[in-house]
Order: sequence, then structure tokens, then C-alpha cells
Amino acid sequence: MMRIRLHWKILVATVLPLLLLTAAALFTSNRSISEQAQRTIREDLVRSATVFEDMMATRSEELTIASQVIVQDPKFFSVLTLPVPANDPELRATAEGVAADFNAITQADLFIVFDGTGHPVASVGRVPLGDRAWKELVDEVRDGGSRSRILVDGGRHFQVTVTAVRAGNRPVGALLLGAEIGRGLAERLRSLTRSEVTFVSGANVTGSTLSSEDRARLVAALADRVTSGAPEGVVFEVQGARTTYLTVARSIQGSDPGQAQVFAMQRSLEAETAFLGPMRLALIEIGFVAVLVSLVVGYAISRGVTAPVRSLVRGAQEMERGNYDYPLEVRGGDEVGYLTLRFREMRQQQRVYVKSLEEVVRLRGEFIDVASHELRTPLSILKGYLELLSQKRLGPLTPNQEEAVTAMEGSVAALTRIAEDAYRVAQIQSERLVLSPFAHDPTSAVEEGVERARVAGRDRGVKVHVERGDEVEEIVADRARLVEAVYHLVSNGIRFTPDGGEVRVRANREGEGIAIRVSDTGVGIAREKLGKLLARSFVLRDSIHHHSSSRLEFRSSGLGLGIPIARGVAEAHGGRLTAESVPGQGTTFVLWIPRGVSEEEAAA
Repeated sequence: MMRIRLHWKILVATVLPLLLLTAAALFTSNRSISEQAQRTIREDLVRSATVFEDMMATRSEELTIASQVIVQDPKFFSVLTLPVPANDPELRATAEGVAADFNAITQADLFIVFDGTGHPVASVGRVPLGDRAWKELVDEVRDGGSRSRILVDGGRHFQVTVTAVRAGNRPVGALLLGAEIGRGLAERLRSLTRSEVTFVSGANVTGSTLSSEDRARLVAALADRVTSGAPEGVVFEVQGARTTYLTVARSIQGSDPGQAQVFAMQRSLEAETAFLGPMRLALIEIGFVAVLVSLVVGYAISRGVTAPVRSLVRGAQEMERGNYDYPLEVRGGDEVGYLTLRFREMRQQQRVYVKSLEEVVRLRGEFIDVASHELRTPLSILKGYLELLSQKRLGPLTPNQEEAVTAMEGSVAALTRIAEDAYRVAQIQSERLVLSPFAHDPTSAVEEGVERARVAGRDRGVKVHVERGDEVEEIVADRARLVEAVYHLVSNGIRFTPDGGEVRVRANREGEGIAIRVSDTGVGIAREKLGKLLARSFVLRDSIHHHSSSRLEFRSSGLGLGIPIARGVAEAHGGRLTAESVPGQGTTFVLWIPRGVSEEEAAA
């Protein structure tokens, strides 16, 4: 049963990644090709729209140049300066004849000549223009020059240019040349850009290469985009009668923005991506072959690896139970055989190593217990005799003897503190720190820890302030250990702050616990050293520059146990110790303690 399970696990582990990789490759390839195809179509549509706009700009320049050349021709100019009324039949006939001669060259759809009052005297273009469509444009050129515009008349679009004809400072007439923007232009653009082209004026189509049904759907889609305030010139989809069109629509250059004069260029998405069908089929065939190959290879690998791996697994299980003698056969000289041989040798080395570690742990525990007892007992005796001497119960003391007793008391107190700190660090590193949590006000613990640090640093000119933050709630924590952690953090701030500086302590609610911030204005800590300082096993090992001190002299290093103790106290409560520092400006330590710990965490 175990062989079958392992066989299928190896088969799945071998084949499944290949299947997933194949599927991901096929999916990614198909999606990339599809996205690239659509991106290409969209870019082509934008380029096609730019081609049309360039064409319109070129045609406008051509109309302007042609009109300026014609109005300067003496033959044309003389017709408008004849001293006869504008409605004279002979004048109209002469003007139409001259206009026909010039239009034979320009081939304009609109060719209209106006007199000095703005009334037409000749119109020889192939398309008639309404009476009012040109009036405002003719009035604009009375002072001279040319004007280009898009005109709409009778459901048609025209690109027109009006040029003034002046005799001295007096207007004697004007010439209007125009080209229709309709189906002919749409057909020409389709041949150039391979796009369907439609010109729309409001809700009317003035020229298009689409079917009537697709035109109606395009007009409705354009109206919806105008209503929704969609940006102009963005490629969007329009559902046609038989296909989906990628569409770009822009206002016709030179048209009145209030008249909704628009041109739209479209590409059939299905037609443009038809080549993807055979490509997808080829990808599926490749994927099918890859799946078959993966299954065959995976089955072969699983059958070949199952037996020796099962033996190794059984050996590992026995080693976990403490049995280091389970037989392991070395089959062949391949990688699995080599692994089995190395595993067997490693197992013997592991047995020796585990036994040695167990012995080291046992000896360390015994040493800590014995050393703690051996240090505390003589220290207690020394403290007792020093108290008797200082209280003169063993007889009077000379001034020199009293000074010696005072010095001894300080040294014994320092030695006691060092022993306690070393024992606490040993408890933390061996995860044997036992907490006695109970509900209390953390503010009093903070103040007690600060006061202890003040006493230790009473010879220093560093001010220690306890700031009142938000009112904190009671927490369930070991008060003695919390006082100890605060004391070490504040002492560290005093030690590395020059005289005249200050240390500020503040306790606030933060999340589901309290945050005790200890900030100093001291020398600060470099970033690379700050990480080492907060490391779990950090202790001071620089014996050359070590400076022992029973007080908190500036930059005296001590044993470097304060920060590890504070961090260990925080972690034992399920909290954390973090720090921020700027060299030359100071350091801020943040001791975060949760409001309560579970019984299991407290026991740990």
C-alpha cells in the first residue's frame, strides 16, 4: 500500500509540473498572440485615423493654394470688377464661363464665385450648395485672407476654403472651393487603410463603406459614447450584424464642435484574427504530445525511484524514533545509491552529534544552576557582613574603613546585578524564562523602572522625563520582568547620552497592547550595527575596547546584556522590541507588550 501511494505521489510530482508548465505555456502563448493581434489592429486604426487627418490637412492646403492662385489671375479678377450690376445676365454668363475654365483644372466639387455683397454670381461645381450654408464663412473673409471650414448641407459634408477678392482696400468678391467628404472619399480610404470608413453628421451618415444595418449600430454606439462622456480617439468595440468591429472615432478637423461631425474607422475583429484559429489548433496538438510524453516519463521515473526512496523514508522514520541501526541497502552506483550511502554515514554522525548536544545542554543547565547558587550564596554572606559593618554592629570603624565598606557595598551590588543579568540572559537563550503574569497598571511598572535607572545614573547630567500619553488599560504581564526591561532600556539611553542630554519615556495604547517608547538624544547607532544589536544572540565580545562600569558613565559599554534582556522579556510575553536610530541625533526603542497572554504562552 505504501509503494502504491509513493508511486502515485512521485508520478504526480513528476507529471503535474510538466502539465502545468505546458498548459501555462499554451495559455500564455495564445493570450500573447491574441493581445498582440488586437494591439496591432488598434495601432493600425489609430495610424489610419492619422492618415485621414493628414489627408484632410493636405487637401485643405491644396484648396487654399488653388483659390489664392485663381483670385490673383487677371482673367478671374477682371470679371468681378466689371462696372455692371451683379444680377446682369451677361455678367453671370461671363462669370460662369470663366469659373468653368478654372474648375476644369481644379476639379473641385464646389466652385462658387461671389460678388462684393456676398451674393453668388457663378456656381460650376458638380454638387449644388444651399443658399445659407456659405453665408457666415463668406462674411468672415470680407477683410481679406482665406478661411477653411467643414460645411454640412443637405446631409452632406464638404471641406471648403473661401478666399477674398479685393481691389485695393475694397472687397469685390470671394471664391469658394470645396471637396465633398462622402462615400467616394470613404472608398478611397478603405483601399488605403483596409478599414471600414464612415462619416457622421449628428445622427446622419453622410458617407460609409458599411452596410445599412452596421451603420445604424455605429451611430447608436457613437451616441452612447457622447452621452456617457467617453474620451475621444480611444479604440472601442462595436457589435455589428455579423462581426465585432474595433472602432476609433474622432471629430473631423475644422468642423464645428457643436455639430458632432465625426469620422469613424473600423476593423472586423473576427476577420483580422482569423489566423489565430489554425495557430490555436497547432498549440493544442503540441500540448497533447507534451502531456503524453510527460505521462510516460513520469511513470518511468516513479517506478525507478520508488523502491530506494521508500527505504530511505523508512530509515528516516526509524531515526526519528531513536533507532539508528535500521538496515539500508545500497542498490547500484547511481545518484540514489550514493544518497543512500551518504545517508547511512550521516545517520551515524547524527547519532554522535545528538548525543553530544544532549550532553552539552545537560552540562550547561547544571552549570547555570550551580553557578547561580555558588554566586548568590557568597554574595549574600558578603552583603550581610557589609550591612553589619556599615551599621557598626561589629565595632566602630575608622573613616578609612567606612570608605572601604562603602566601596565594597558598591562592588557587591554591581556583582549581584551582573550575576542576575547573566542568569536572566541564560534563561532567555535557553527559553526557560518563567513568567508570573497578573493584571496590573503598566504605568506604575514604567515609573518604577525609570526610577531605578535614575538612581543608577544619579551622577550623570542626563534628564529623564516620563511623559503622560494616552491612558493605558491594565495588562496581564509579569510586572517584575517589565520593570527590569524598562530599567535596562532607560539605563542604556543614559549610558549613551552625553551630559546635558535627555531621555524621554512614554507609554501609549497601540493595537492590542501597550507600546513603551524610550527616546534619547545620544550618539545614535549606525544602521548595520542596529540589526546586530537586535539580534537574538547578541552580546558584547570586544574585549579590547571593553570598559567595565558600576555606574552609567557616558559610552561605557558594560556587558551588553540590557538590550537582549529587554527583548527576551518582550518576546516571552508575545511582544517585540524594535528600534530606530539616527547617528548623532539619538535612538528610540519601542517595547510592545500585548494586554494579556494565554496560559500556554505564560508557561513557555
